[in-house]
Amino acid sequence: MRGSTFTILKPLSRGKEKKMSSKNLPEAMAFYHEAGLPAAWKQAMKFTEPSGRLATMPDITMARLATMPGSYPWERYFTTLTAEYYGLSKNGRRILIVAHGVGPMANLDGILKAYSWEYNDKDRNRHGGRITQQEFWDLEAGKYGPVEIIDIQGYCQTRQYPFISILRASDAFVDPILHARLGPDALTYITAHTEASRLWHKEQAGIDPENRFNLPDYNEYLIRREKMHFLASLEDSDPYIIGLKGSSFLYYLGRKHGFQEPEEGYAVAHLVSTTGLAHAHHEGNESLVLDVSLHGWSDGVRLVGIRPEGSTKNGIHQDADPRELLKKYWQRLFKSAGNQHPINFCGLVQLGDEWFTQYPKKGAGLDTYEPEYKVTFLYPIGTPVPFVTDIKGHYMFFKFDINELKAIAPPQANGYFFTNEPELVCGQGNPTHQTIMVQFYKVWADTTKRLKRESELAHDYQTMLDLAFA
Repeated sequence: MRGSTFTILKPLSRGKEKKMSSKNLPEAMAFYHEAGLPAAWKQAMKFTEPSGRLATMPDITMARLATMPGSYPWERYFTTLTAEYYGLSKNGRRILIVAHGVGPMANLDGILKAYSWEYNDKDRNRHGGRITQQEFWDLEAGKYGPVEIIDIQGYCQTRQYPFISILRASDAFVDPILHARLGPDALTYITAHTEASRLWHKEQAGIDPENRFNLPDYNEYLIRREKMHFLASLEDSDPYIIGLKGSSFLYYLGRKHGFQEPEEGYAVAHLVSTTGLAHAHHEGNESLVLDVSLHGWSDGVRLVGIRPEGSTKNGIHQDADPRELLKKYWQRLFKSAGNQHPINFCGLVQLGDEWFTQYPKKGAGLDTYEPEYKVTFLYPIGTPVPFVTDIKGHYMFFKFDINELKAIAPPQANGYFFTNEPELVCGQGNPTHQTIMVQFYKVWADTTKRLKRESELAHDYQTMLDLAFA
């Protein structure tokens, strides 16, 4: 790499930025936040103001029917305000209750109260959410609004492995729990997914997997694979399409294993979520599958806000990605950082053709790769040299103390950039060290202003929205 001079671009002032008018916003937009459900909820609710709502599973079903497989609503996971509850009915029978946007978990306080069963347990022995037995009976009686009630005892008697398997289309068309979770458009959705699956199998029948070898056993596998996909592509085929699942830690079991009993005075409670379409390998099959399952507290969260009088009938606008926005609009995201000063020894990172110093890391950890100060000039010192460090933690992560790197740097160097990926050094078959090539630089940067960090931007709803629709 060669040094070059960089022009410092002035960020747009806040007053000059174009703010999004509510009239120009989409009807429905997704909101993901790495900080979890409360942060995603806060931003989604700002989008829906003053009187919008968050999407239930029927809203996601509608969005998928309004678009084609391969589009955003089909390719992402979503957490919804559909909730599923398991407990004992008034007459003592085990039942499931599915509620779309009504009930104890229809607002943030109710969701946090239910899932506090898990996150307040310091011993980590509790999983999922809980509501009281009385709340469950109120749901059953319709006091919160319309709900779907399923006799889970009778349901499980018809299935050997409920909540841990993938349903064929024929099973999906008649499964009462799947229908309850998907909502009133369930049959239409299952038909659309089945047709998409048959088309996908038709395409796969003519595709060989990568790394084909001219070996008899492998060729036999290719013949079997082609036949499997061809049969699943036929007009009257019965492909696997949907995983009807529990949460990561809990499902309701079935006839062979007995039932998991709710704790006395409580009923089990979860939000319902769905994954995006995926190429699944299972029990000797390949299928185009998505899951409709229960949301675990530690699972990722992507909520969909729906503006007043809006719906998902025109699809869902994708969530704003702070990392991508930072790469694209970095000129607008500077903030004052005080007087000009020399930079300390640091890593370098690129945004497009521009160079930046990295935000410093703490201790012997991973580099942040987050841009901080814009580089105004740099030149390489020598050529790349090897850097070797012992493994700190798991060998899959490249962690090092910056003082180790500084110890092998030329005296005039104040910046470094890795020119390849780290490689493992093994001793007696076990990883002992990591090695990587590093180029050292002499660097000057404009330290009077620094870029917002990705985490800062993720919490700045208005700026995120302004940039997303810039």
